Amino acid sequence: MVKNLTSNQILLIALSTVLLLLAALSFYLLQDPYAPLPFGAVQPTGTPSPLPPSPTFTAPPSATPSPTRRTSYTPFAPRGTPSPATSAPTQSTPQMTVTPLTDTPSPSIPANTLTNTPPGTQPLTPIPGTNTPTSTLISNTRTPTLTPTPGTATLTPTLTQTLVQGEYVVSGRIVQNGTPVPNAVVWFEDDVAPRQTTTDQGGHYTFITLAPGTHFTLTFDQHDNPQLTPADEVTSFAWIEGTLPTGAETIQIPDFEISLNLNQMLYELQSPVDGATFSAQFISPSNPIQFVWTLYAFGGSYHVELGPNNSDSPSWSTSQLAATSTMWNGTLDDGTHITEGAYWWRVAVTDSLGNYVLNLFTQLSDILFNP
Repeated sequence: MVKNLTSNQILLIALSTVLLLLAALSFYLLQDPYAPLPFGAVQPTGTPSPLPPSPTFTAPPSATPSPTRRTSYTPFAPRGTPSPATSAPTQSTPQMTVTPLTDTPSPSIPANTLTNTPPGTQPLTPIPGTNTPTSTLISNTRTPTLTPTPGTATLTPTLTQTLVQGEYVVSGRIVQNGTPVPNAVVWFEDDVAPRQTTTDQGGHYTFITLAPGTHFTLTFDQHDNPQLTPADEVTSFAWIEGTLPTGAETIQIPDFEISLNLNQMLYELQSPVDGATFSAQFISPSNPIQFVWTLYAFGGSYHVELGPNNSDSPSWSTSQLAATSTMWNGTLDDGTHITEGAYWWRVAVTDSLGNYVLNLFTQLSDILFNP
């Protein structure tokens, strides 16, 4: 038979129960400090799903393309004037070291600037408007450079004429009484526009042609060469003409003689004298003017020209003549009669020059016609 419990006994039992629960809780917490409370919320189980990746911002492509990786590099020529070599020929020349470029420039450096500037050198400033990376090393320079090799001195490159397929060289010399003429200006014309060049110290000239088998003209004009003396012994105007031969890469033209004084024979005008005056109305078939000149030492045929002072074109000319004189009745090529005014006259000799033809003029002489 269960006895009735007093209120004190019930309180004692409740207190003991609370103490036991607290002791059990303390023991559990001491074993796993991070364990959830028995009465806490239920923790999720399984592997948590990863967070979605953060969106990555891609910069729009730059207007300036990134430099392309190069496979070879040519050093710049040294700036400034190199000092003369003082070492013996057997002394080795230091080798140049090339630092390879990185594929991608550093983010802190502009895309058109390389980062491999060798120590002790100043980086070059990029040229505005260009995409080529600037550095002390480049690969597409147009200036030819020579790479030093051990035991040899650095050489200065010289210009050499390299022909491509279809190109041919026309070459020859300008001479004055047999002596080569340096720094003489000559003109050449074939199937394209005339072009000029200046002779070297040996009197040589060269031109490039693409049309062997065509007609050509090689011209000398005293106006282009005022440095030549004595001026009255140099042709006023001359040219060589003919057909360019085929089958040869180099076409050699015979020496172009520009002197009027050869073998102590001066090719010149004699009559009328320079500055002579005539009455235009009195010149007629019964009262002609006689033009006289001396022989050209190398021979040939002649023709006379007469024209107004304000023009290089003749108003009257003769056919080819074997003699060194001719008569003129005052009739011009257009059938009209000579009128008053200032005129010039000269004589041209035409001579064979191998497979070509030489035309060479005397100096001009003035002639005045009164009414």
